[in-house]
Amino acid sequence: FAGVDVFFVISGLVMAKTTENLEQGVRPGVKFLSKRCLRIYLGYWPIFIFSAILIWQYKPEMFETADLVGSVFLTNANMFELLVPPAWSLPFELYFYLLIGVGLLLKLKNNNLMFLILSIAIVAKVNAMDFGVSPILDLLLSHMIFEFLIGFYIWKFRGRLIKINYVFWLLLLVVSFYFATRYQLVMTVWRPIIFGVFSGALVILAMRFEGQLNQGLMMLLKPIGDASYTLYLFHFIVLLWFREVGLRAYLVENNLAVFGFIGLVTAVILLSYLLYRMIEKPLYQVLTKNIKLNKA
Repeated sequence: FAGVDVFFVISGLVMAKTTENLEQGVRPGVKFLSKRCLRIYLGYWPIFIFSAILIWQYKPEMFETADLVGSVFLTNANMFELLVPPAWSLPFELYFYLLIGVGLLLKLKNNNLMFLILSIAIVAKVNAMDFGVSPILDLLLSHMIFEFLIGFYIWKFRGRLIKINYVFWLLLLVVSFYFATRYQLVMTVWRPIIFGVFSGALVILAMRFEGQLNQGLMMLLKPIGDASYTLYLFHFIVLLWFREVGLRAYLVENNLAVFGFIGLVTAVILLSYLLYRMIEKPLYQVLTKNIKLNKA
């Protein structure tokens, strides 16, 4: 679960970094939103098609309960109603991009006031309304937005944060993760606070030691990082196929579970990287080659 929280914090940080010196106004705002939407949908739709085909073959009953419109256009954040369950996080990504885009469109000198008002509204909503009463408000005033804000302000105050002794961040990381897992805070409103602190500490440590990893290890990890979006979405398909064709049961029954696990992880990584290089990256490059974000 914590991987999603880390991604949210990283996404907030990346948005702060990429928009820090951008031109503001309607045209730059539209360009920014167009590029970010293409990044999400061009990586998602091929995976959605693969998933739909596989689900139709092995678990057609999922179509009876799935929100097809929400699954296609990423307007539903309920993983139990999506054909690609991991895609529950993508509506939050798109919403945060929209918030940043609005800041550019309105030529806000900074987003502090907008984020403060949003934070107050989120706290009020969480205290006044149960989840499920209004799916729209559950998205627009979701407590998960706090994780994007953590990443956003980590970038803004990066100079001060990375100067703090790394032992402090390491302790904060361990303590926050302990409490998050010990008290099962994943499905609670405390998730973005506790897991967000864990993720923020992890990201700050990564920034603190950036460039200090062994070069060989960096070369090994970079392709996984490049394909991380595809991997995040595509692993569900591989897991589904692995189980439905009976391969998982066969390996477990023959005491080969460890080999199956290693093979499954390897297959997910390799297939995801191939999809990234052959579909996601070329599509994105072709459709965004004329969308240039200008610096202020």
